[in-house]
Amino acid sequence: MAFRPANRSRSAFLVPSANGGRGSGRLKMGVESLEDRRLLSTFTVDNLAPSGTGSLRWAIVQSNATPGADVIDFAVAGSIPVGRKSLPAITDAVTIDGSSAPSFAGSPVVTVDFQGSRGLRFARGSDGSTLSSLALVRAGGDGVTLDASRITVQGNYIGLLADGTTIAANRGDGVRINASSRGNLIGRADPVTGVTYYNADAVGMQPVSGWQGIRQADAAGQYLISGTSNSAGLLYVGPISGAGGASYAVNFPGAATTSVYGPDNLDGDRVRLVGSYRTGDDVVNGFLYEGTIADLGNAANYRTIAKDGAKFTYVHSTMGGLAVGNYDGPTENGAPIGPGRCFIYDVAKAEFVTDIVFPGSLSNTAYGIWHNGGTSYTICGGYAERPVNNLENQLQPIGVGYLVDYDSATGAFSNWKSFEHPKSPAGLEFVTHFEGISGVEKGVYTLSAGSSLTGSGTFEQGSFVSVRRNPDGTFGDAAWVDLDYPGVDASVTSDAVIGNQVVGIVLADAGVFSYQATVDVGFQLSNVIAGNCGNGVGIYGSHDNHVAMNFIGSDASGTAARGNRGSGVLMTSGASGNLIGGQATGGNDPTGGIFVRPPRGT
Repeated sequence: MAFRPANRSRSAFLVPSANGGRGSGRLKMGVESLEDRRLLSTFTVDNLAPSGTGSLRWAIVQSNATPGADVIDFAVAGSIPVGRKSLPAITDAVTIDGSSAPSFAGSPVVTVDFQGSRGLRFARGSDGSTLSSLALVRAGGDGVTLDASRITVQGNYIGLLADGTTIAANRGDGVRINASSRGNLIGRADPVTGVTYYNADAVGMQPVSGWQGIRQADAAGQYLISGTSNSAGLLYVGPISGAGGASYAVNFPGAATTSVYGPDNLDGDRVRLVGSYRTGDDVVNGFLYEGTIADLGNAANYRTIAKDGAKFTYVHSTMGGLAVGNYDGPTENGAPIGPGRCFIYDVAKAEFVTDIVFPGSLSNTAYGIWHNGGTSYTICGGYAERPVNNLENQLQPIGVGYLVDYDSATGAFSNWKSFEHPKSPAGLEFVTHFEGISGVEKGVYTLSAGSSLTGSGTFEQGSFVSVRRNPDGTFGDAAWVDLDYPGVDASVTSDAVIGNQVVGIVLADAGVFSYQATVDVGFQLSNVIAGNCGNGVGIYGSHDNHVAMNFIGSDASGTAARGNRGSGVLMTSGASGNLIGGQATGGNDPTGGIFVRPPRGT
């Protein structure tokens, strides 16, 4: 077992080039040139004076006058007296980073004392700015006012001195979000505290050549994990650590090789397994098994799933009454293999239902399906707008990841949305593919993703991804946690997911091995918004904001009341799509356990 804090950094990795199915491959190096990027300008606050060169006022003026995103950092700690003249409004994108100050150790060491003048204002033009790790006190009105959009306010004490307990109230709201502003983050959206990794060496059946699927087993803390062991399919049942569980070989009758991609837990101690097999020729067929684990050797429980005319058919995932996968074969003019195509398969009817085609695309994959209940399913995979496929290397992303809803009663697809790995700090661009999906929390999906360098044709980075539905049922933006197995400089795949459990493969110089991982989550305190004369956070007709992982109305310890005179969080008429709270609250309840629909609060 190994523990590593969640890592958002990017680096160069060795990447696989495979000529087999998912989970097999050799290593080669991928290289990608950097895009042209303008360097950030940094303005350093090196004194506590209210004005003059090196002051906070001077740094804001310089940042406003310099086009593009800038940084204001601090070479000094202490209290900055603003005086009667308010600081200028911020009119260009900037990161104001109080954590850069000397002696910073997780809580603010720089206090901005407005002394009755106006608080910090993010005016139009400052979209995408960040305000972090300052104590903001004694404003004549609101401590922070947002008129621009996509502002992050994180790690600040607003209404308390830097000791985290002494009230120094702002006369208005701690944070005011006006109607012109939207899509802001007040606090932290990501509850991930780290990732605990387990090498698959403890699994009874060895070697574990590759993990490719995971679902919840009957007992809490137990999982069905599927993959390959040399030429045989593998099903493991047990804890995520791999220790103490049971392993079973899965062999399609008469096949030379078998690989199990997706398990599903059925009623009556039965399981359903899907995957692929070869019989010795150069054709890959899909298969489905349905029965008890004890009956895995019964040939009658297996069926072949093969598209007419296809040279390759892979069945990747199953849940409810459906399965999804990929197929391809020679074009109408013969070789070479054409663009990748993917399908939905009805298990009960034993027939293909329809192909999945992202609008405007030429190539598509389907790697994961989740049954939401009734006739509602959500499917994930990847697509490209050019004729490509990944059938010779199932680890290879083909372009852009996607999510889509499917209604098995009407055959209708809805809520198409594409996803790409965020740019790395080095400016690299990636193609992305979703490998698996789960939805154990209603309205929230966790996904396993693989990404590679644009144009390199090589695998690069596995990620754990979470996507939350919007109030209108569409899919929101994705939060990404890159997976980096500790102690090795290697590529890491993310092949399947259930809740916050992930399985995949590590491809290192010393060799290839499989792993299981738990993405650990917990409360991580961000802002402390307390003691203000107005509301803690006021949302005035604004949309799509997220307020989470703050202490609102208490001191920094969370144990002493430091109430705001108004509401903890106020939303007025017209505000919509706002998310208050998240997966980790730290016990903070800014509304005193009372849910009140707008306009009064939440």
